[in-house]
Amino acid sequence: MAVLVIVHCSDSSWGNAAAITKWHLERGFETIAYHYVILNGRLSPFKMHMEYDGHIETGRPLDDDNDFELDEKGAHAFGYNMAVGLCLIGLSGTFSDSQIRALDFETRKLRKQFGEIIVKQHSDVDPKNKPHCAGLTKLQMNTLNKI
Repeated sequence: MAVLVIVHCSDSSWGNAAAITKWHLERGFETIAYHYVILNGRLSPFKMHMEYDGHIETGRPLDDDNDFELDEKGAHAFGYNMAVGLCLIGLSGTFSDSQIRALDFETRKLRKQFGEIIVKQHSDVDPKNKPHCAGLTKLQMNTLNKI
């Protein structure tokens, strides 16, 4: 059975897994909602760190086996907790080339781990509330899904 991977944007110009964890805790979450966060180099609103552009940080844990289990569930898309959540730091559709390469790398890694995966954007599973999240193009989505 295919594992669903949902791509999100942070809808912020800066951030990292620690910042998102703080934001999510403030909203009543147990911890960060996503399994992976792909940075844009802006770790704070004030300074760019180019060496972190495209860097992948872990959020919620996933183990190394090929089963997506209950203890690995996310909290990133209502009704889709049994999906892997990837978050790109940035506003919808404004991602760097390094972030897109990192997203491709991470989806390849997940495909190797789980076998078949299906990649969707948050807007695909919640078009009413999140119509522009993550803002990837059709070509980018086709590439991630190897179509």
